[in-house]
Amino acid sequence: MHAIMGGVSGDSGAEDKLQMIEAEVARLTSLVLQLAARNGTAHEGMNPVVERKSYVPSVTMPQPVPVSFDCARARMVRQIIRHRRKRERQFPSYLLADPGWDMLLDLYAAHYEGQKVPVSSLCIAAAVPATTALRWIKTLEEEGHLVRSQDPHDRRRIFLAMSDTARAKMDEYFDDIED
Repeated sequence: MHAIMGGVSGDSGAEDKLQMIEAEVARLTSLVLQLAARNGTAHEGMNPVVERKSYVPSVTMPQPVPVSFDCARARMVRQIIRHRRKRERQFPSYLLADPGWDMLLDLYAAHYEGQKVPVSSLCIAAAVPATTALRWIKTLEEEGHLVRSQDPHDRRRIFLAMSDTARAKMDEYFDDIED
């Protein structure tokens, strides 16, 4: 773990790195489950949540919190994403591909999960070739739906998030379909 943490232990920089790693593991777990669902290898009731163990003594473990609007909304959106992948068992993915919508769904769920989304993860979530996904990212950004931010710990890495306007539109959309 010392090597992963860059030789730093017990400070806020190490805690930030650990949180980033945990967030990325959670995102990748979600993507693996989506792919498993698409390939028909997922089992109903699979729970991707893994108990977090502390490797840094000064890091305090968060207590379980009750299900909130944020958690419920994120869970609902992840279910929609899983359903979209299940369609691909019956129809070719190119026939029903909608990478822009897949990206917005992933970013919306990540917002309510409190996760940062690297460009590479969003490309995977789009379920299309990387070049196609990158074109969609550019289009969504030009339309004002995405904002970029640089990873403060690794300047080579870029995170994407929904703009406040896009998130408000998604909130309205999901409020409408919940009625």
